[in-house]
Amino acid sequence: MEQISKIANAGALSARDILDAFDVWLSDRVGEARAAGMDLAFHDSDFDISPGREPALVGWKHMLLAPGACPPKGADWTVYRLQDQGSAANTAKGSLDQDGLRKALEALGYGAYLSSAKAG
Repeated sequence: MEQISKIANAGALSARDILDAFDVWLSDRVGEARAAGMDLAFHDSDFDISPGREPALVGWKHMLLAPGACPPKGADWTVYRLQDQGSAANTAKGSLDQDGLRKALEALGYGAYLSSAKAG
């Protein structure tokens, strides 16, 4: 909380302003993920303040994940499992066919490498 306060005071924003903005932002992202039938992953990013935008403050990045998929490595992702994980858990326990492996690698952020491997 001390770190939030230092950041907030530097921009003349209170910790309450930041938490309120996060509440609006997260509620919107959860709704987006549920509507798409996906899980939600997000992490902190630099603050972007745009008066007139709702919320005016955004300090988080997100991505939608297939149910049970893992976010890419490299950031401290928080993952909200919003969908039934039953089918994902069953797949993880069994063997993956080629299509299942491709989908898993794409969910992990390796989709671009798969495309270049086909071309090469």
